[in-house]
Amino acid sequence: IDQPFERRSTYTMDEISPLLDKKEVLSQCEKIFYFTLGTLALAGGIGSTTIASLNLLTDFTNFPLHAYAIFFGLVITVLEANRFLAHPHLAEYMKNAVKFQMLIEEYARLFATTWGRALLYLFEAFLLLTSGGWMDWLGFLYMVTLAVFAILLAMSTGKKLNSLKDVMKEMSRGTSMNDVEFIQKKFDDWDKDNSGHIDSAELRDLCIACGIPLSGAEAEVAYNILDTDRNGKIDKKEFVVWWKTQSRAWA
Repeated sequence: IDQPFERRSTYTMDEISPLLDKKEVLSQCEKIFYFTLGTLALAGGIGSTTIASLNLLTDFTNFPLHAYAIFFGLVITVLEANRFLAHPHLAEYMKNAVKFQMLIEEYARLFATTWGRALLYLFEAFLLLTSGGWMDWLGFLYMVTLAVFAILLAMSTGKKLNSLKDVMKEMSRGTSMNDVEFIQKKFDDWDKDNSGHIDSAELRDLCIACGIPLSGAEAEVAYNILDTDRNGKIDKKEFVVWWKTQSRAWA
């Protein structure tokens, strides 16, 4: 971003489009966070469940630990259900899984956050070491790496969302609108298809226009924070709730 926006309540697409065309602002982020957390976590959950199930068949003496590993592997898998609602071929199958996801997050609020899930990945990693086979070590290393990746994403995304709030608050001071009116107006401005929702691409465009580009993985984490009802969409109410909620250092 070469020049910051002049503080105004509205901007034309001619003013914004040069920023959106500058793909180089995303290149460095994409090199670091190329894969999305949801895809990696889904693979980790399925893989952990498979390894624990095989261990249960060959080592029944450690039944409780293997059962725990199977259970939490399934939990990890279900917690990623809402991330795939945007895929037309998967949406119908994921709707029932999302119901279980919301139930889990209702009783374990920690797992609604990215850093909370990172702790779950670490816990699952150590459960997989029960038998000590090569597959167990492979699963352990994968889940530990996934946990570190999730923590890095939680830190970077939390910092960028806080910066986004600061930028938009600064922009709102140059208008006659209060904070809520301003954020509702910005939501309407960036709901380009007038669907009443902001999708992942529109959220990324908003962040780029404010000088805070998100990588694909960071955008997924940010979307997961704002999409509180887990329907795969961010509506105006959720956007305002995020705006009013106290900023967190970690997402």
